[in-house]
Amino acid sequence: MVQRMQLVEPRRADLDPDPGRSPTLPGWAYTDPGIFEREREGIFYKTWHYAGGIAELQEPGDYVTASVLDQDVIIIRDKNGELRGHYNVCRHRAHGLLTGRGRAKVITCPYHAWSYRLDGTLRSARGAEATPGFDMSCFALKPVRVEVFADHFVFFNLDMDAVPLGEQAPDLAEELRNEVVGFKDFVPIGDEWLPSELKANWKVVVDNFLECYHCRPAHPAFADLLEMESYKIAFGKIWSSQKGELRRHDSKAYHVPKDAAVTRARFWWLWPSTTFNSMPGDSTLGVFVMKPVGAERTWQGGRLYGRPGAIQDPARAEYTRTVLAPEDNTICESVQRGLHSKGYDAGRFIHDPAGGETNEAAVHHFHRLVAEAVGI
Repeated sequence: MVQRMQLVEPRRADLDPDPGRSPTLPGWAYTDPGIFEREREGIFYKTWHYAGGIAELQEPGDYVTASVLDQDVIIIRDKNGELRGHYNVCRHRAHGLLTGRGRAKVITCPYHAWSYRLDGTLRSARGAEATPGFDMSCFALKPVRVEVFADHFVFFNLDMDAVPLGEQAPDLAEELRNEVVGFKDFVPIGDEWLPSELKANWKVVVDNFLECYHCRPAHPAFADLLEMESYKIAFGKIWSSQKGELRRHDSKAYHVPKDAAVTRARFWWLWPSTTFNSMPGDSTLGVFVMKPVGAERTWQGGRLYGRPGAIQDPARAEYTRTVLAPEDNTICESVQRGLHSKGYDAGRFIHDPAGGETNEAAVHHFHRLVAEAVGI
């Protein structure tokens, strides 16, 4: 049996509102299991999480499953065309209901065959008619919030009172529409990327994504691909962006054709752990998720979007898979080991008011969101 730690009043982080004067989150914020439990309740059970593409949910019965930590959900199109979210657990004896993606006429538990309508109401329970006082209406699937963001992406939230994502990040939705070539026609393409697991706290992985201060020393081929002198970092209320222009078509990373549809890089992060990534070359967008599975372990996975029938440039995909991702993974796991060192307590942000490549203001912004959410 998994036992959660009792939440205790944590130590306090000493973040300054000014990134130019602020230390980072202290090392214990990345290693303390008690902080992770506060994040579970204060962040992940109250924020919006990517589940899939709206193109996968066009017909009644179409569904996708998703999860955040130990909470599994179903997002399904009901018979009236409404998009519904349910906890993916039978109300009888807690068995899981659906897996993966697909289409279902009814939701049937494989354990005892309780079945549910697409709207979540209980349809049948064998033997219920002989059970005194059994009220079918009391055993509907528990709902979760569902929303379509930026026309294409289905998100869910366990907090039924959460502010709609579209109200929290309308400017991010507009950037995606305006800056991703061909975005209006995008659908999920290919299979989901094979997930991986890192031996690092989820915040380490997000920290690494949110800045390019490390790009020249840690990603030399990436720095050869993009014009780092013009690299810009900015952020909104619950998101941030990084934008770079192509430096050379025949870089050490991969070859970008002269007539490529995209000659710039765009990276967006959405609180707490979803990213949208566009690289020079083909007109595709990677949606990538960095989800905690423990205090010092992070699950990574994602999906590619593009015009129907599109494929990702093989050279770009090979560079990302065999060079860029391993470089980042090595960095994150080294940082996680270092956070346990007696020689480290907290760092200091480098701040470029002009928002250039050395700017760590987006990391500072993220740290303040974390500290506010968990009360440190």
